[in-house]
Amino acid sequence: MGIVEHLALSPWVVATPPLERELSRRARAGSSLRWFDPLRVASRAFLDELERIDEVTFGPTGLRMPRWAFYDCAELPGTILGFGGSRAALPQTLLGPSEESDFVPVSMCMATPMVTPGEWLVYSLSSLLERDDPAGAAELEAETLALALELLEPASVHGTMQWESANVAVFAEFAPISIRATWVPAHTHAATLVLRLDAAERRAHPRGELPDGFSVDPRDHARLAELQKRIEAGERLELVGIEKTAGLALPRVAWGSS
Repeated sequence: MGIVEHLALSPWVVATPPLERELSRRARAGSSLRWFDPLRVASRAFLDELERIDEVTFGPTGLRMPRWAFYDCAELPGTILGFGGSRAALPQTLLGPSEESDFVPVSMCMATPMVTPGEWLVYSLSSLLERDDPAGAAELEAETLALALELLEPASVHGTMQWESANVAVFAEFAPISIRATWVPAHTHAATLVLRLDAAERRAHPRGELPDGFSVDPRDHARLAELQKRIEAGERLELVGIEKTAGLALPRVAWGSS
């Protein structure tokens, strides 16, 4: 039994009416989606709950978003989606102090459309399981990313995350993925990975099988800067999986044809 079934979770989407109509058309037949319109006051209690996921996931790294960023960068121009459950059915460890919303979000993925049609920036892939159940969090976040790919039907998905983030392993489930940058001084954290997933060609390697390549130590900033120079010189780097060795889970990358 998967984590979604184990916790009796169901999908939810925050979107304005025009996008809701489009995403409803794309939803899998028979699926039951809960919709929340950011233009309506009635959505406030549910949207309040999203901040708690952000706090659990990004609070320890100092990357929490202000409330306006939820609205201006995702809810209004794009979407936030994920899985949630009934307050009465969820474990107490997943509940916050507020009891205003009967339906509680447990995972979320923010998505904002980019300039090129069909391309989306996906970020803040996170869940309330991050703190107490890392394995469950990884599974749930992979399911959440898959939901985003299903509903958005993107040509490609762009993502930004810190190299040490567990989200690197989540995205690696859909490897190989093009790496656009390995070292980004313009970001709050320079050791940030910028990648692009070709949604039409996404595929995963058989579990336990990794292609040739080399592992990347997120703590080796000099190495990340070296890789960045080669990318800027025109070489092509791909994320091909996660290599587990000596108790560590390190991103595995490989050079491709330019």
